[in-house]
Amino acid sequence: MKHKILSIMGAVLLMLTLLSCHKDSDTLVSYDHNETLVFGEAENSFEGKFKVLWNALNQNYALWDLEKEKGLDWDKVYDTYLPKFQALDKQNDVTDDVLSDLLYEVLGPLHDSHMIVEVKNHRTAKSVVISPSEYRNSSRDDYEISKSYDLALTYYTKKENGEIELDADGKPCYAEYSTSLEDLMAPVMKEDGAVLKWINDSIDVLEDLTLPTEEQLSTLSALKALLSGLNGVQASPAGVEYYNMLATRFAYLEVPGLDPIHKSFGDVGLSIKYALLKGKIAYMGFSDFSLSPYLEDAQTPEYFPDADEFTLKHIHMIKSVWNKWFQTIQQLHKSGELGGVILDVRGNGGGFLNDFQYVFGALLPSGGFTSNYIRYKRGTGRLDYSPWMPNVYKTISGDHVSVTEPIVVLSNCSSVSMAEITSLSAKVADNARLIGKRTWGGLCALTDNIEYSYNYSGHIGVKGVTPVYVYLPMLATKTLDGQQLEGIGITPDIEVDLDSKLYETNGKDTQLDRALQYIRTGN
Repeated sequence: MKHKILSIMGAVLLMLTLLSCHKDSDTLVSYDHNETLVFGEAENSFEGKFKVLWNALNQNYALWDLEKEKGLDWDKVYDTYLPKFQALDKQNDVTDDVLSDLLYEVLGPLHDSHMIVEVKNHRTAKSVVISPSEYRNSSRDDYEISKSYDLALTYYTKKENGEIELDADGKPCYAEYSTSLEDLMAPVMKEDGAVLKWINDSIDVLEDLTLPTEEQLSTLSALKALLSGLNGVQASPAGVEYYNMLATRFAYLEVPGLDPIHKSFGDVGLSIKYALLKGKIAYMGFSDFSLSPYLEDAQTPEYFPDADEFTLKHIHMIKSVWNKWFQTIQQLHKSGELGGVILDVRGNGGGFLNDFQYVFGALLPSGGFTSNYIRYKRGTGRLDYSPWMPNVYKTISGDHVSVTEPIVVLSNCSSVSMAEITSLSAKVADNARLIGKRTWGGLCALTDNIEYSYNYSGHIGVKGVTPVYVYLPMLATKTLDGQQLEGIGITPDIEVDLDSKLYETNGKDTQLDRALQYIRTGN
């Protein structure tokens, strides 16, 4: 009994330490799951939410030395803003906008560009979500156009523009495929799409019958119910779940194209494009670093469990586009015909670290490539970090040749995370250049909370569950010459704007044009 009482007293003292002061703690607090001891007061108190947020970042944040260098005093932030959150508790009404504005004041100066914060407003029963990096980058001159960039090569695939090489059969050397939810569901969601057209045509035929049978009436009713359901489908994970329910329920109607969509495409769906441009320049653009589940047979079952024939077809198509790009480079390099390589990571939101070997690492010798240093949190103190250490990225293995021809990586404001590691690699490799616009500024790596316990860092809370949740990297990065570019981004070797008028009018891409000019002329 004595030990139990001491344990309870210790828990109370720990809670008081967490929620009543702002000194560094030598106790590792489990912020990575729904712990009542940590999050309890934050359920119904703005003061409690602020204290959890402040203390959790104090222990888990990977960039306190950078923030100090930039002039941020985290202790002063506590003293300044604690009274403001306490004042909210005394107000009858606290709107989501008021809470959002105050959170931006507190967190806006932080340079971590992956950070997304979700705080429940117990007065409105809604969650307030803020992204300091989104707010910061929204003022950049290429923010809007970078958000709308969609890897469009339409202008360059037209014969009259003469930019695509032709194969032995006179066909353009071009391939593309997409497994994004939006594209997979396009036949369902578009009014003139194949699925809705077939259903509407079938309904028209059945309604025109003079004396329909009971079976035909039943089919007509089912088609109308299906049509009504499909009209409410959205391209989102929840929409896919609803669509799959409809596809299963009405499978007996045998509607062409009404196939279930694997829910994993909501997490690892991507768009990829390959083109061989004039001068034997191999182009590849892709929307996300989600290639590993498609290219590695061992990973496919993990990310696509119980994949049916329809799903496997999509996986094969993504793999085939990548293979065309890679094999073309290998063949042309061996024959001495390769003019260069363009990797387009504009608008790419990042993804799997392992994908490096299939992108920039596919152009390098086996054995790994280092473009930056990393460090981890190694204690609960604000500045308890590991030493900086080289981060060796995996390069492709097996029988292949490395590229000695010019390589260009294209970047813009919406190139994030692994897209930025790829951009940084172009700054390091001797035969590569970065062209376009400065990247987003989110180079610190993220992980699942499974690694929290030995990294002293990572996610804070549980999304949608705890009153405070923070999507937070587990480590910091710096360049080989010692720069911490988090919140800043990678500056191109050749800065070029994307002419939005030309791009939106006919698809002409001034950044891609500059990459082609560099590879063809060296200037």
